[in-house]
Amino acid sequence: MRWFAAITVCMMLSMFLHRCSAQSSGTEDDFSWLDRVKVGYDGGFVIASQCDADLHAGREPYRLKINGWGQLRHTVTDWSSPDRDLNQLQLKRGRLVFSGNAFNPNFQYFVQLDARSTSGDDVRLLDYYLDYDVGNDQLGLAPGTVTFRTGKYKVPFTMSRWLSGRDFEFADRSVASIFFDVNRSFAWGLHGKSERLGVPVFWDAALFNGLVTGGAETGSSGTLDDNFAYSGRVRAYLIGDWGDENLADFECHDRLAMRVGAGFAASTIERFGTTEFSRLRVVDSGEPLANLLPAVVSGYDVSLYAVDASMKYLGWSSSFEYYFRTVSDIRGAAIGELFDHGFWYQLGKFIVPGKLQVATRWSRVQGDSGTLGGSDQSAEEIAASLAWYFRRNQAKLVVDMTHVDGAPVSSQALDISPGNHGWLFRSQIQFSF
Repeated sequence: MRWFAAITVCMMLSMFLHRCSAQSSGTEDDFSWLDRVKVGYDGGFVIASQCDADLHAGREPYRLKINGWGQLRHTVTDWSSPDRDLNQLQLKRGRLVFSGNAFNPNFQYFVQLDARSTSGDDVRLLDYYLDYDVGNDQLGLAPGTVTFRTGKYKVPFTMSRWLSGRDFEFADRSVASIFFDVNRSFAWGLHGKSERLGVPVFWDAALFNGLVTGGAETGSSGTLDDNFAYSGRVRAYLIGDWGDENLADFECHDRLAMRVGAGFAASTIERFGTTEFSRLRVVDSGEPLANLLPAVVSGYDVSLYAVDASMKYLGWSSSFEYYFRTVSDIRGAAIGELFDHGFWYQLGKFIVPGKLQVATRWSRVQGDSGTLGGSDQSAEEIAASLAWYFRRNQAKLVVDMTHVDGAPVSSQALDISPGNHGWLFRSQIQFSF
């Protein structure tokens, strides 16, 4: 019922805007405005209107696109004692997306609702943001050159988080990418694109409430400290035409295509901001850093960096991302700087072009955070997958198996808990429109 109500409200809003527009232009109160409405499918179900304006195709001032996608997963684990094993069917992601623009093609919106097995019957507002293409609207620049964004969205930092869950060649992200993840928050930011260097370059920068602060608990100011986080990311397509999909080489490139990127994120975290203070985990136990720090510690600074590179060639796809994290200026105790680093590397190959793909992945996390600077510890993940694409990433079946050697994360998305040793088997059906 909640899904139906959301769709109904959006449809009624769209019709109301068009009707008001018709009335304001002096037309009769009838349904003649329907002649100017476009309805169809273009990467999603689209409702759009030209509204008496002479605009280029795809630049309608009023536009609504509706998308949806879901992932139904079967998970089986074989963990070493005393960890409890799992054998369960789950809805890992059930998403409904409303996007488009209103009043002006340069005012765009994005709303994403999410439901999953772990949240029961609850539906949450996962993302909500507004974009204003100030470069095109105010400065006469090409669309997308400089855009202001505000709302709740993914912190621009890692390639792994930038990727949609629909793009994965495995059932989910790697252990290393979750360990260094900063996920979502509420923000003001700028993003854009440029080709002044001769290749497409995309950039993002933002000021956030904090790292990993996009959950429902941030509705209360008492769970946040008063320090903002800031982050940025840049990616460039150095060689070749990358294609439509972000990972798999569906096009079977006969020339090498290459993408590179880099990102950073940083914040000062205080103990009274429990949302952030309890989130950072350590190598290799996966315990929250807050549990290891003496009670006299009042706060610390954290800085994260990431670099990545991806390639496509003759049905092969390769992705690599390396992370660095420093925890410094630990106030209240004589603890030196803590340093963790890690990576994930993924290699895929189409056995049947565009249909059957095999892939392998290795991720590793290493550092001294778990011993508060005493010595290095590490954790590893090795995985393999088999994917059959019925309709590229719109409809696919993925089967993977993963061996984990001491998980340093707690992740419902991965079905992994701190300290897990053993095997994880997943089979997942994905459908999207």
